[in-house]
Amino acid sequence: MTEPAAEQSRTRRNATILAAAPAILTPLVTGTLIKAEVLPPLPGLTIFFVVWLLGTALLPLLKPRRAWLGLPYTFAVAVPVLLITLLVNFRAVKVEGDSMLPTLQPGDVLLIDLRAQPDQRYGIFVLEVEGEEHNPLIKRLVGMPGESVDVRYGRVFANEIEVYPRDGSAPDSWNETRPAYARFYSGPKQLGEGEYFFLGDNPPDSRDSRHFGAVESKSVKGRAVWSLRGSHGFGRLR
Repeated sequence: MTEPAAEQSRTRRNATILAAAPAILTPLVTGTLIKAEVLPPLPGLTIFFVVWLLGTALLPLLKPRRAWLGLPYTFAVAVPVLLITLLVNFRAVKVEGDSMLPTLQPGDVLLIDLRAQPDQRYGIFVLEVEGEEHNPLIKRLVGMPGESVDVRYGRVFANEIEVYPRDGSAPDSWNETRPAYARFYSGPKQLGEGEYFFLGDNPPDSRDSRHFGAVESKSVKGRAVWSLRGSHGFGRLR
């Protein structure tokens, strides 16, 4: 290979590295930050990262001496992709009332994953229930489709297995302080396909499935996955 040809080959190789590096490193760094729970999960980014990577890597193949365009190209794509992902897949909801105490405090701001399905017991979900004054509602999922749910003695049972409270604490004080609590929900409820039972973490001050019954999947609008501001600070919601 002649000297000019070798020099041109090195220039093209260096240009390829310079242009592709931001596109390769950015998704890797983003993925690492998500895994480390520094950033919230961002579903829907994979296809954008693939297109982004290919597009950036092809820049130096067209004009090697303009490889520096790879860096601004990366940021020019990154910002819109991030904004679109957040707008399409997430929304922010502010906690109102005391129904989720002590887990959530009034004024907490949560990031809601709109794509999440109610497939995990004990997850905190946002509901829109017809006829309820305060919508959206933020409640915890305790009863799954097909289960027989019963509320008695201040506890929740699904198929006769105690599912709430999870830690075995003594919620019988609910009945002692508010005897009417035991009458909020009478008799077992058989949940049908696509029906869920939700409860507030502070049952005496919560309107939930004990009052308005089972919630259909279409009324579940997303899962709270991240705290943006409030009692939990900024970070993953557990």
